[in-house]
Amino acid sequence: MILRTATLSDLDAIMRIEEASFIPEIQEDREVFKKRIEVCPSCFLVFEFEGRVGGYLSAEFMDHIPLAADELKLGHFPAPAESNDVKNQFIYISSFALLPEFRGGGNGRKMWNEALKYFRNKFSPTGFLLLVNELWGGAKHIYSESGFETISIFENFFPCDGEGFSNGILMKNLLK
Repeated sequence: MILRTATLSDLDAIMRIEEASFIPEIQEDREVFKKRIEVCPSCFLVFEFEGRVGGYLSAEFMDHIPLAADELKLGHFPAPAESNDVKNQFIYISSFALLPEFRGGGNGRKMWNEALKYFRNKFSPTGFLLLVNELWGGAKHIYSESGFETISIFENFFPCDGEGFSNGILMKNLLK
Protein backbone atom coordinates (compact mmCIF):
# COMPACT_ATOMS: atom_id res chain seq x y z
CA MET A 1 0.00 0.00 0.00
CA ILE A 2 1.20 3.49 -0.88
CA LEU A 3 -0.18 6.56 0.87
CA ARG A 4 0.06 9.85 -1.04
CA THR A 5 -1.74 13.16 -1.31
CA ALA A 6 -4.62 13.28 -3.77
CA THR A 7 -4.58 15.32 -6.94
CA LEU A 8 -7.46 16.48 -9.09
CA SER A 9 -6.61 13.67 -11.51
CA ASP A 10 -7.66 11.22 -8.76
CA LEU A 11 -11.27 12.48 -8.69
CA ASP A 12 -12.69 9.71 -10.90
CA ALA A 13 -11.16 7.03 -8.66
CA ILE A 14 -12.30 8.85 -5.51
CA MET A 15 -15.86 9.03 -6.84
CA ARG A 16 -15.84 5.28 -7.63
CA ILE A 17 -14.82 4.58 -4.04
CA GLU A 18 -17.49 6.96 -2.72
CA GLU A 19 -20.23 5.30 -4.78
CA ALA A 20 -19.10 1.80 -3.74
CA SER A 21 -18.94 2.74 -0.06
CA PHE A 22 -21.97 4.85 0.79
CA ILE A 23 -25.68 4.89 0.01
CA PRO A 24 -26.69 7.70 -2.40
CA GLU A 25 -28.23 9.80 0.39
CA ILE A 26 -24.84 10.26 2.09
CA GLN A 27 -22.45 10.38 -0.86
CA GLU A 28 -20.46 13.56 -1.34
CA ASP A 29 -20.49 15.03 -4.81
CA ARG A 30 -17.50 15.61 -7.04
CA GLU A 31 -17.43 19.40 -6.48
CA VAL A 32 -17.10 18.94 -2.71
CA PHE A 33 -14.13 16.62 -3.11
CA LYS A 34 -12.59 18.91 -5.72
CA LYS A 35 -12.85 21.85 -3.34
CA ARG A 36 -11.39 19.82 -0.47
CA ILE A 37 -8.35 18.89 -2.58
CA GLU A 38 -7.91 22.53 -3.68
CA VAL A 39 -8.28 24.04 -0.18
CA CYS A 40 -5.88 21.67 1.54
CA PRO A 41 -4.06 19.30 -0.80
CA SER A 42 -2.04 17.91 2.12
CA CYS A 43 -5.28 16.93 3.88
CA PHE A 44 -6.72 14.64 1.21
CA LEU A 45 -4.98 11.29 0.99
CA VAL A 46 -5.35 8.36 -1.36
CA PHE A 47 -4.15 4.82 -0.86
CA GLU A 48 -2.81 2.80 -3.77
CA PHE A 49 -2.93 -0.97 -3.87
CA GLU A 50 -1.06 -2.65 -6.71
CA GLY A 51 -0.88 0.65 -8.64
CA ARG A 52 -4.60 1.41 -8.26
CA VAL A 53 -6.32 3.94 -6.00
CA GLY A 54 -8.36 1.77 -3.65
CA GLY A 55 -9.09 4.12 -0.76
CA TYR A 56 -9.14 7.73 0.35
CA LEU A 57 -9.25 9.85 3.48
CA SER A 58 -10.49 13.43 3.35
CA ALA A 59 -9.68 15.81 6.20
CA GLU A 60 -9.73 19.49 7.05
CA PHE A 61 -8.73 21.85 9.85
CA MET A 62 -11.11 22.97 12.60
CA ASP A 63 -10.26 25.40 15.35
CA HIS A 64 -12.97 24.10 17.72
CA ILE A 65 -15.05 21.06 18.54
CA PRO A 66 -18.39 21.40 16.71
CA LEU A 67 -21.39 21.68 19.00
CA ALA A 68 -24.04 21.58 16.27
CA ALA A 69 -24.61 18.94 13.61
CA ASP A 70 -24.99 21.67 10.96
CA GLU A 71 -21.24 22.30 11.08
CA LEU A 72 -20.62 18.77 9.82
CA LYS A 73 -23.45 18.33 7.34
CA LEU A 74 -23.00 16.57 4.03
CA GLY A 75 -21.66 18.79 1.29
CA HIS A 76 -19.95 21.35 3.48
CA PHE A 77 -16.89 23.01 2.03
CA PRO A 78 -13.83 23.14 4.26
CA ALA A 79 -12.73 26.41 5.75
CA PRO A 80 -9.16 27.27 4.81
CA ALA A 81 -6.68 27.32 7.67
CA GLU A 82 -6.16 30.88 8.87
CA SER A 83 -2.41 30.48 8.67
CA ASN A 84 0.27 27.91 8.19
CA ASP A 85 0.30 27.42 11.97
CA VAL A 86 -2.13 24.57 12.39
CA LYS A 87 -0.60 23.30 15.63
CA ASN A 88 -3.52 24.66 17.66
CA GLN A 89 -6.18 23.17 15.43
CA PHE A 90 -7.96 19.87 15.16
CA ILE A 91 -7.88 17.71 12.08
CA TYR A 92 -11.46 16.76 11.26
CA ILE A 93 -11.62 13.56 9.25
CA SER A 94 -14.61 14.16 7.02
CA SER A 95 -14.60 10.93 5.02
CA PHE A 96 -12.71 7.64 4.90
CA ALA A 97 -13.48 4.77 2.54
CA LEU A 98 -12.01 1.97 0.50
CA LEU A 99 -13.22 -0.19 -2.34
CA PRO A 100 -14.95 -3.43 -1.28
CA GLU A 101 -12.23 -5.62 -2.79
CA PHE A 102 -9.65 -4.04 -0.48
CA ARG A 103 -11.72 -4.38 2.69
CA GLY A 104 -10.84 -7.05 5.19
CA GLY A 105 -7.45 -8.43 6.01
CA GLY A 106 -6.58 -5.34 8.04
CA ASN A 107 -6.34 -2.91 5.10
CA GLY A 108 -8.74 -0.38 6.63
CA ARG A 109 -6.89 -0.41 9.95
CA LYS A 110 -3.53 -0.10 8.20
CA MET A 111 -4.74 2.82 6.05
CA TRP A 112 -6.24 4.53 9.10
CA ASN A 113 -3.08 4.21 11.20
CA GLU A 114 -0.83 5.40 8.35
CA ALA A 115 -3.04 8.45 7.78
CA LEU A 116 -3.03 9.42 11.48
CA LYS A 117 0.75 9.04 11.59
CA TYR A 118 1.10 11.20 8.46
CA PHE A 119 -1.08 13.97 9.94
CA ARG A 120 0.71 13.89 13.31
CA ASN A 121 4.10 14.23 11.64
CA LYS A 122 3.07 16.84 9.07
CA PHE A 123 0.89 19.15 11.19
CA SER A 124 1.28 18.39 14.94
CA PRO A 125 -2.45 19.02 15.51
CA THR A 126 -4.16 19.43 18.88
CA GLY A 127 -6.08 16.27 18.09
CA PHE A 128 -8.46 14.58 15.70
CA LEU A 129 -12.23 14.71 15.28
CA LEU A 130 -14.58 12.55 13.25
CA LEU A 131 -18.25 11.76 12.86
CA VAL A 132 -19.32 8.15 12.42
CA ASN A 133 -22.68 6.53 11.82
CA GLU A 134 -23.79 4.55 14.87
CA LEU A 135 -24.49 1.58 12.55
CA TRP A 136 -20.92 1.29 11.24
CA GLY A 137 -19.53 -1.16 13.80
CA GLY A 138 -16.27 -1.92 12.00
CA ALA A 139 -15.38 1.75 11.62
CA LYS A 140 -16.27 2.52 15.24
CA HIS A 141 -14.05 -0.36 16.35
CA ILE A 142 -11.03 0.91 14.38
CA TYR A 143 -11.54 4.42 15.73
CA SER A 144 -11.90 3.27 19.34
CA GLU A 145 -8.81 1.09 19.01
CA SER A 146 -6.80 4.14 17.98
CA GLY A 147 -7.87 6.17 21.02
CA PHE A 148 -11.00 7.97 19.81
CA GLU A 149 -13.71 8.56 22.39
CA THR A 150 -17.36 9.57 21.99
CA ILE A 151 -17.99 13.20 22.92
CA SER A 152 -21.43 13.85 21.44
CA ILE A 153 -24.36 12.20 19.72
CA PHE A 154 -26.18 13.97 16.89
CA GLU A 155 -29.61 12.37 16.75
CA ASN A 156 -31.05 11.39 13.37
CA PHE A 157 -28.00 12.68 11.51
CA PHE A 158 -27.52 10.01 8.83
CA PRO A 159 -30.28 9.01 6.40
CA CYS A 160 -30.68 5.24 6.20
CA ASP A 161 -31.17 3.19 3.08
CA GLY A 162 -34.92 3.24 2.58
CA GLU A 163 -36.37 5.34 5.34
CA GLY A 164 -35.47 6.64 8.74
CA PHE A 165 -32.29 8.01 10.20
CA SER A 166 -29.45 6.85 12.43
CA ASN A 167 -27.43 8.82 14.93
CA GLY A 168 -24.05 10.36 14.25
CA ILE A 169 -21.36 9.87 16.88
CA LEU A 170 -18.83 12.68 17.21
CA MET A 171 -15.50 11.29 18.41
CA LYS A 172 -12.21 12.90 19.37
CA ASN A 173 -8.65 11.87 20.01
CA LEU A 174 -6.58 14.43 21.85
CA LEU A 175 -2.87 14.05 21.31
CA LYS A 176 -0.81 14.13 24.43
